[in-house]
Amino acid sequence: MQSYQDLYNSRQWQEVNKCFACGKNNPIGLKLAIKHKEDICYTTFTPKPEHSGWLNVMHGGLLSTIMDEVMAHWLWSRGMPAMTVEMTVRYVKPVPIGEPIVVTARLQADRGRIAHMAAEVTLADGTQVARATAKFIKTERGLQIAAGGSTSSAETEPQE
Repeated sequence: MQSYQDLYNSRQWQEVNKCFACGKNNPIGLKLAIKHKEDICYTTFTPKPEHSGWLNVMHGGLLSTIMDEVMAHWLWSRGMPAMTVEMTVRYVKPVPIGEPIVVTARLQADRGRIAHMAAEVTLADGTQVARATAKFIKTERGLQIAAGGSTSSAETEPQE
């Protein structure tokens, strides 16, 4: 059986992944490219006008989505499929539209089925604009590419 790490890094997963945050095949998604370096996961993102909340300011919900995604990737990339069960976000400063951000995540503690994660968002000059902590529950469901799994197409009608 293929390991979660092998599946996570596979071409097959990339082809079916419709994740709003990281899926390359989601036409309205953010298409985040998440990278790994030693004990952190990170991504860069430049918000566009369509990512606004207030005029010329990035929507906070999208900012929290990106932090959640990078934290989840930290776990998944290390063979720990997990889902967010709780997340606390602190917005420190507004994120201007058009200004690149760097989002980093790291493990705070691994307590069996629960992983405690932390994320930080900074501007290119290093100014912190947001941070989050979250609890993730490790799940055996993980990546399911087979029909009816968690990556099934949204175009498929639910059966009653």
